Amino acid sequence: MNAYYVDFHTHLHAYPDHSQVAEEIGEHKIITVAASMDIESYKATKRIAQGSPWVIPTFGIHPEESGTVTSRASLDTYLDESPIIGEIGLDECWCRQVPLPVQEKVLEYILDHCHRKRKYCVIHTKDAEARVLEMLASFPDAKPIIHWYDGPVDIFKKMLNKGYYTTFGCQVLYSDYIKELLKMTPMEQVLSETDNPDSEKWLGGTDDTPLLIHRVVRDIAAVKGISERACCKTIYGNSRKIL
Repeated sequence: MNAYYVDFHTHLHAYPDHSQVAEEIGEHKIITVAASMDIESYKATKRIAQGSPWVIPTFGIHPEESGTVTSRASLDTYLDESPIIGEIGLDECWCRQVPLPVQEKVLEYILDHCHRKRKYCVIHTKDAEARVLEMLASFPDAKPIIHWYDGPVDIFKKMLNKGYYTTFGCQVLYSDYIKELLKMTPMEQVLSETDNPDSEKWLGGTDDTPLLIHRVVRDIAAVKGISERACCKTIYGNSRKIL
């Protein structure tokens, strides 16, 4: 079985040159699950995907944009057509300008869709980890994928015990805490991500290209004490189960 690199969380709409990034993804055969922040970014991501069979566009409302949702029913068309939902969630760190109850109403609506349709959903949890876990309990048939977790260990262990997949990305290189979370995560629940194009630069790096996923997989492999090839193969297998 050929094993392809998989970037399970990136924001292709945020790149200045959409055609170039799609070309790089295709040239290097990177399976790319492209998250959206809102309706407009989802439409942009769908346009990118039209030119690349390697890009899977997904619809979501990021906590930062949840205050712009005036009618939750207006999301239905996009939720229905998106095979995976993302990025959604709660954030009490970077998105405090949006009141938590507003974030919760949007998340609840989307989780209800995921529960009814038994869909996977990529979830942002920053500084709201306990509340996210509590809300997920009300929608047991939704299939969470926890994105870039860096919260309390006890909550993380509960998520792992529930079998949730978890993405690890560029911060593995920089954070001993993230390394410890990765060490306790079974490889069968690990997914790789870049959260491009901004996250690596935010952490002090320079590579914002799709090829960053190669380094991410090497970093994951080093922490887990396995070869890059074995790591890539396992993550690809995990991704196939979802996709």
